Amino acid sequence: MHPNSLSFEAQALEQRSKSGARWFFWIAALSLGTSLLALSGSGVAFFLSLGITQFIDGLAKGLSANLGDSVRIIGLILNILVAGVFVLIGWLALKRHLWSFVVGMVLFALDALLLLAFQVWISFVFHALVIYWIFRGYQAGRRLSALEVEMQLAPPPPPPDLSQVPTVKMNPAP
Repeated sequence: MHPNSLSFEAQALEQRSKSGARWFFWIAALSLGTSLLALSGSGVAFFLSLGITQFIDGLAKGLSANLGDSVRIIGLILNILVAGVFVLIGWLALKRHLWSFVVGMVLFALDALLLLAFQVWISFVFHALVIYWIFRGYQAGRRLSALEVEMQLAPPPPPPDLSQVPTVKMNPAP
């Protein structure tokens, strides 16, 4: 394979890897958005929101009737910590720490099981779809790492042979 085609493939793989890693930021942001909506009393939730943050919101809402609104603030703080874990995973995945993709997928799959237990089907389906896209990012990161090793081992292209370049003869002006 020609070195230029390797670099084009490397660029495409890097883009796909980063695309997979960015899903962790979306998960965190939408989960926090759902938590803020829950704190305001809205019943709206995003499909990609974490089930665990929705569970914390529901638990805090239920406990706040007896213990006061400070429980809801504690719930929001817990949700920020959970979202922060996904932001950290996304940041590490962008830095191409491939293990962070695996950890993130496992955590998101466990969250999907929580949604399945509560029979939140649409969110469960979206979780499964996003896990697939994150996995594609992980695969691209693995292939990119292997390709970079291959590019380092590939010999540099030979210099051009200038002795065989055709010369152009100029005709003198009449």
